[in-house]
Amino acid sequence: MDEQTIGANIRRLRQAAGLTVTALARHAQLTKSTLSKVENGQVSSPIATLMRVAEALQVPLAEFFIEEPAAKPFVLTRKGDGTVITRDGSRFGYAYEALALDMRAKLAEPFVLTICPGDPIGEFCHGGEEFIHMLSGRMEFTVGEHTMILRAGDSLYFDPTKKHTTKVLGSRPAKFVCVFIGNRDASPAYARATQTRKRTRPKQS
Repeated sequence: MDEQTIGANIRRLRQAAGLTVTALARHAQLTKSTLSKVENGQVSSPIATLMRVAEALQVPLAEFFIEEPAAKPFVLTRKGDGTVITRDGSRFGYAYEALALDMRAKLAEPFVLTICPGDPIGEFCHGGEEFIHMLSGRMEFTVGEHTMILRAGDSLYFDPTKKHTTKVLGSRPAKFVCVFIGNRDASPAYARATQTRKRTRPKQS
């Protein structure tokens, strides 16, 4: 997924919402210059930054990565076939494998995230909720004042509005499922999809 496509989608959604670059930047707690660079595909922004923009626009994060309209009511992603998004560029170097980008109007956005030994400590803060499940490796994970060591098989559900950090431990990459969960009340697209499903649900006999 190239930065130009992501930036163009953000610009389209901003314009559809009737917001100026200045207004959206303020709502997302970004500088106007940073948002302009994102829209023009000049920077690779962390997922946490894109989450703030998505929340400000009140759209699912997946809307930023759409290349074609979804045609089916499900997304099947075979092993190794996820969309690889290196979102944090030279700042962190983390690689995200998106697992369900083509599913529209959803609350959750699942990724497989890989962090390699030697990558800088990641520091994030954004809205919604977040869930991670360790697949391999070891990682030091901090949420607010709490520090935990996560190993394969461990899971963590936490409040990402608190500052959280990641650091690989040992000589192996840390690989884990990471699910970003949006705010149900702040997602008009989800609400519309839910209302549609309710209207079309068959009556129980």
